[in-house]
Amino acid sequence: MRRVVIIGSGRTGRGMFGEMFYLEGGFDLVFADIDSELIGALREQGYYTVEKKNLLTGKVAKTRVDKFHAIDVKRDHEEYIDFLLKSELVATAVFPESFDVVASDLAGMVSLRTSRNVVEPVAVLLGGNYVGLKARFDMAITTRLAGSERDYYDKYVTLITTKANRKVVYPVAFGEDALALTGDDKSVLQVDDAFRFEPGWGMPKFFEPVESCELSMIKKIWNENLLHCSLGFMGAYAGYETIGQIASNRRAWELAKYAWLEGRRALELEYGMPMPSESEIRETFNKFTSPYLSDSISRIVRQPIRKLQPNDRFLGPAFLCMKHGINPYFILHAASYGFCYMDENEPQSMQIADAVRKDGIESAVATVCGLDVRDEQSRFARDMIVAGIREITAGDSEVIMQVC
Repeated sequence: MRRVVIIGSGRTGRGMFGEMFYLEGGFDLVFADIDSELIGALREQGYYTVEKKNLLTGKVAKTRVDKFHAIDVKRDHEEYIDFLLKSELVATAVFPESFDVVASDLAGMVSLRTSRNVVEPVAVLLGGNYVGLKARFDMAITTRLAGSERDYYDKYVTLITTKANRKVVYPVAFGEDALALTGDDKSVLQVDDAFRFEPGWGMPKFFEPVESCELSMIKKIWNENLLHCSLGFMGAYAGYETIGQIASNRRAWELAKYAWLEGRRALELEYGMPMPSESEIRETFNKFTSPYLSDSISRIVRQPIRKLQPNDRFLGPAFLCMKHGINPYFILHAASYGFCYMDENEPQSMQIADAVRKDGIESAVATVCGLDVRDEQSRFARDMIVAGIREITAGDSEVIMQVC
């Protein structure tokens, strides 16, 4: 039987990769994770359920995923590497802070394949909201390889960027299945058309090969994620709990929409991505306010520092706007909200607050956002975000104590 190892057994790993490969059939499904408690629960329960919902109609389909392996990466590391050695496909579904650790494991897989002269190719499906994902993994893997291992890597290992964009959340109530997940009903996975398998290798039916998934990822992060996180930051500041609640606030929706349209205009000029029609705008609003999937603000704004980096969902499209002579006022105003709330359960949120208190608002914005203020555009972005913070927090004494 063909095998796929899924590194990262959270929402994307189980709720998208795992469910899609399970429905495909014919794959030995292996979940690998550093979370010993989660792996123990998967082993003990032996199944989990994914509930997929159409966000416009509410139509529901359920998949019960079972007959899988669950590997504790730390405790069962040799077994984990052995599974990687004998796999046709590997999928990664981890956050950026785990990229280097996973890359090290993949380099170990290459070393072992090289020493054992394994001549079957392997494709690594890279999942994650990260511009430059393939280049990041490629560098992290190759720097760990010696000469013959590098030759093997170049010949037999392919990194495949994917557009892993099924929205998956934990259900409001778990019921009998403590491992259940809920998501939208996207049923295809865009992948780079760069596989090195022999003709007729049997591409999974849910794969949608495209010429450049990296470009597709840029369009997703600087478009969909920009709108999503704009609402998320505003919702966190205003004390809302779900994306549907903040999207239903007319002023918040309009501000986020204007940021979205600024980014879309830049994407149109750079990549030919058309501006959204009125029907697309209306459908997007309906999905955000859908009563069929409750998406928490805390999930959307997780790791705010990462989301405020130069190549991510705010500053990436903001700099693209500047390139094309567009003032990214609303994008940078939306980014400002990331500095205006504190969540004691989110370490990066507290890091932002500490930076503002210790270094002052201007220095903190430059540091948190990774901006080199010797550069004119970076300095402009910093100044616009600072102005936005001061405008947002004017009259809010609790927040003013943090940012002034």
